Amino acid sequence: MKMNKFFLIGLTILFFVLGFNALQEAQPSHKNKRIYTLLQEYSPYYLEKRIGGFSILSKEDKIKEKPPITEVYHRLEQLEKGWGMKHLKIDDNILYVYDSNKTQIKKIVLQNDEEKNWLKKYYSIK
Repeated sequence: MKMNKFFLIGLTILFFVLGFNALQEAQPSHKNKRIYTLLQEYSPYYLEKRIGGFSILSKEDKIKEKPPITEVYHRLEQLEKGWGMKHLKIDDNILYVYDSNKTQIKKIVLQNDEEKNWLKKYYSIK
C-alpha cells in the first residue's frame, strides 16, 4: 500500500512538471510594447479567433493558416520576423518601414538603445 501512495504522488508531480513545461513553451517571446504596437499597423499578419483556437491571416495575399494552438504564437512570430527582415531598416536611431514596392511608408524615431537592440534581435535586422 505504501508503494502505491508514492507512485501516485510521483505521477501527480510528473504531470504538473510536464504541464508547466508545455505552458512555458507555448508562450510568445518578449516584445517591446511601444515599437511592436506601432509596427502591428503595417504588418500583414494578424490573429483571428475561431472555435478551435486561432487562425493566422494575411492582409496581403489572403492566406489563412490554422496551426495547432500550442504553435500559433511561434508561427506568427516566424511570419512577422520574415516580414520584418524584408520591410524594416534601422539607420542610426530611426526605423524605416517599407511596403512591398520598397517605398518608405513610415519613419519611427527610436527612443533608446533598448528599442534598437530589441528590433535587431527580434527581426534579425541590421
